[in-house]
Amino acid sequence: MKQQFAKQYANLEEWHWWFRGRQRILESVLRREFDSKNSISIASVGCGPAEGLRWLDQFIGPRGKIVGIDVEPIHARRIAPHIEYVIGKLETALIAPGSFNAVLALDVLEHLDNDVAGLCQAAQMVKPGGLLLITVPALPSLWGGQDVISHHRRRYTKATLLRTFERAGLPSPRVSYFNTLLFPPVAAVRWTRRALGMASRSRSDFEDTPPGAVNNILASIFSVERHLIPRMKLPVGVSLLATLSL
Repeated sequence: MKQQFAKQYANLEEWHWWFRGRQRILESVLRREFDSKNSISIASVGCGPAEGLRWLDQFIGPRGKIVGIDVEPIHARRIAPHIEYVIGKLETALIAPGSFNAVLALDVLEHLDNDVAGLCQAAQMVKPGGLLLITVPALPSLWGGQDVISHHRRRYTKATLLRTFERAGLPSPRVSYFNTLLFPPVAAVRWTRRALGMASRSRSDFEDTPPGAVNNILASIFSVERHLIPRMKLPVGVSLLATLSL
């Protein structure tokens, strides 16, 4: 990830519609899995800024802990006694197997040269009976400037994500597309830029939507999907969500 963009992440996570909508969807997934009265441990690999871990507080219980793992030292900060931060790559992080009740890799695998090895490492960190939760960008045809500036190696289809789990020696997860309701406008913009030769522009898509009313409306639309995903597997979307109980 380009350093200047990495520095913007903490601010973007607070207000941008994409982060807000994704967080509400992930909250609904974790809420179905964990009772906040019981103390648990959660790891978020490739987590970005330490401040972005605070939303997990609601799930860990009175004596739980959160561990963030990221390769960028710029993101590391000590923000609370129950939140630890490890600087390093997922593939080489010195984390004991079976350490966490839940391991999250949110838009991480697409950054890795060897996504199978990274997925294996993430799965090994999960305690028996725990949850592995993965999100990745979907559909190679949506490749654009955000992929370039984020140093993505690939975008996935449902089939290629399932194949990655298979190559990692893991059971098939439950997989659904998401960011479906906003797929038509996002796809229209991405495909138009490809047609105009602008697919590799070195500019973040997050710059296209400043704080304000439009951003809030988009966050609300995206957030609606937290009610849909438990009931159905959405057929297409800008992203993919995979969950696996181990």
